[in-house]
Amino acid sequence: MIEPRACKSEDPAGHKLTVVAAAVIAAIVAYWAFASILGIVAFLIKTVVVIAIIGGVLYLVMRHAGRRKL
Repeated sequence: MIEPRACKSEDPAGHKLTVVAAAVIAAIVAYWAFASILGIVAFLIKTVVVIAIIGGVLYLVMRHAGRRKL
């Protein structure tokens, strides 16, 4: 039968350092992923706005050109 090891009152310093390092790396990766996702969303919104503005201008020009008689 497998016996548990005796519990120590203090964790080894290496374990604490590993946990802190993992937390820092996870925070950096999460920050980078969040920034990337926001960048992609912002790019898509800007693209839609530019296309809408160009479409609106073309609509107004075509509507105004259709009223003129040669």
